[in-house]
Amino acid sequence: MKQLISRWPALATAVVIGLVGVAGCATGPVDRKALCTQFDELGNDLMSAHGFFDNSVFSGADDLSDLARRYQGGGLSQDADALAGIADSDSTSGMALMNATSGIAEVCGHPLGIGTTSYAGTNSGGGSTRADGGYGSYGGYGNYGGYSTPTPSTASVPDPTYVPDTTTSPATSAGGAPSDEASAQATLRQQVDTDRAQVDALGDRWVPQLSSKNYGLVADGTTYDYRAIWADFTSNRHSYPSALLLWSGDYTSYTKGDFWVTVASTSFGSGAEANAWCVAEHLDADHCFAKLISHSHGPKGSTLPR
Repeated sequence: MKQLISRWPALATAVVIGLVGVAGCATGPVDRKALCTQFDELGNDLMSAHGFFDNSVFSGADDLSDLARRYQGGGLSQDADALAGIADSDSTSGMALMNATSGIAEVCGHPLGIGTTSYAGTNSGGGSTRADGGYGSYGGYGNYGGYSTPTPSTASVPDPTYVPDTTTSPATSAGGAPSDEASAQATLRQQVDTDRAQVDALGDRWVPQLSSKNYGLVADGTTYDYRAIWADFTSNRHSYPSALLLWSGDYTSYTKGDFWVTVASTSFGSGAEANAWCVAEHLDADHCFAKLISHSHGPKGSTLPR
């Protein structure tokens, strides 16, 4: 990824950019599939680049910049600006492109050039359902920086850093679900506090991770607020009554510290065994994979994708 990638000479570059300009005239919002298809194409171009005369990388960056700016889930303007800068430059590198696409990588579920996007079980308007709370050890790159969580499509209060709260009594509806956002947030906090001892008992063991959601995440056609995150947890617990909820900020094995994460309570000595559990339960790779729970192990090497 340190290889320097350069353009054709100026005349050929002008021709390429002119063609891109004609192709890139579309307007209006784009869905996850359109965004991630171009993201995967750019990754393929990057991996097959041979240094000088690799204009496909620059035109692909320009196309992806346009799609990121129009992504209906929002939150990708930083990536769009960075990609536009690369598209206008004379040279770039694999690491620069990975840094420029870190938000898009979160939506698509894998870093640039490492793996491909899964669309199984998702609708075209959704975002990534990777339950990692960060990339962990995808391809050995860990957290390569530059990411900003997609912002919610509806106005609400941002999620603060989690602090255990024993003073708020959640309000619930007749069906037992939290009746408002403040109550849902308090309910999530109480569940984390309730489950903490059991989660800590899984320390330095591999578990099947079933879900991770943070405030404003767009996934499977849903923009997640606190009530939606609570509903996601209870849905998983309905299928797996012993499932546990944790806050990623409490554990050093997570790249990002602002995710509500649901894990199965069954632990294993290896990631392969945890992934075998996912397969046996007929859960797809976006909704179940192996995660190491630890207070001392860093993110690198703590995730084993399927």
